[in-house]
Amino acid sequence: MILANKRIANDESIRPVVYGVGLYFLLAGLDCFNIGSVGSMLKLVSFIPLFLVFLDLRKLQIRFSAVLVFQLLLWLLTIVSLFYSISVTKTSTLIKTLTLNLILVFALGAMEQYNQRELQFMQDALFAGGWIVIILMLLLSDVSKDGRLILALGGKTSDPNYINGYFLYTFSYHCNRMLQQDKKIHIIPMIFILAVVLLTGSRGALVAFTIALFAHLCVNFSRTKHTIRNVVLTALIIVVLFGAFDLILEWMPENVAQRFSWDFIAEHGTTGRTGIWQFFLQHFSEDSILRMLFGHGYGTAVLVNTVRHSGAHNLYIEDLINLGVVGLLLELATQVSVLRVFIKYRQYSLLGAYFGMIGMCLSLGLTNYKPIWNITMLALATDFYEKSTHRSTTSF
Repeated sequence: MILANKRIANDESIRPVVYGVGLYFLLAGLDCFNIGSVGSMLKLVSFIPLFLVFLDLRKLQIRFSAVLVFQLLLWLLTIVSLFYSISVTKTSTLIKTLTLNLILVFALGAMEQYNQRELQFMQDALFAGGWIVIILMLLLSDVSKDGRLILALGGKTSDPNYINGYFLYTFSYHCNRMLQQDKKIHIIPMIFILAVVLLTGSRGALVAFTIALFAHLCVNFSRTKHTIRNVVLTALIIVVLFGAFDLILEWMPENVAQRFSWDFIAEHGTTGRTGIWQFFLQHFSEDSILRMLFGHGYGTAVLVNTVRHSGAHNLYIEDLINLGVVGLLLELATQVSVLRVFIKYRQYSLLGAYFGMIGMCLSLGLTNYKPIWNITMLALATDFYEKSTHRSTTSF
């Protein structure tokens, strides 16, 4: 499924650590649910592959790539921000979470050497994990909050804006199969997934999924010379999706469907986000030069916002407030380096999903968002695999 045009050697086996990573990806969507005072259930699951990785220290290698270097520099900046943070307590608490994510990505993405079959298995698990979330949402849904579809489990509910990211890769995979392998049957699960997104009432998520689709259309245009065919295919896809969009809105609960109407958007806009963004940007423009460069301390945006006591609902604006221009540039450098890996090795399903994640970052502060970290982990694993085999491209 993942490296479809290459034969996988018969002697390539899947090691226990990879099964551990697969389990982690399968259950990633349950990250928002806690087990008593222990914390996130996914945190407990993450110890399985970590334990297996460090079981044999002799085989581990420490390798670096642009993705990891920029991420480490960003992490070091958060550590330094402890010395000038307006809230050392707030900063130190969030650094702990960031550090745990970085350890997971570093250990599983940069210290392990995977074979081709193992890379395929992990991406298959990420794909299946997305469908698990969708199925659980439909079986264990909670629509008590304004009629929006919310995953409910053990008395806890998911955030309708965040839950969509856990099946963004699944959607991107179906887009890739439909366009790159000319399998039109995949438009059916694409429409189904978009229907679930609409039922959550998250307009930011809908934008993210649209960006993912647009990324695949751009790749499709760049890969073939059949301009007329591409234009016709693109137009057909747009017509079908718009038709499905209108049809789905008709049978959706009215209070959810209206969130996507032009009248609602004109009246409510970005539900207060524009005002929050303006506040933070105005605050940034009035900061001292040192605050502009290095921010107020990691995770302190919510404290800077004395008007609404909320974050910026935008990763890049939060970076400006938390870690200044330096932090924002490191964030952008990390994201660009991840995109370069997927473009270089033609990992289009991951590429589309990551573009979609960037779209989600425009309306959410996704600093410690597991779907982004999971794709970053796969970027590292893919990069090191390709470098070890001296390949310049990977068919997807």
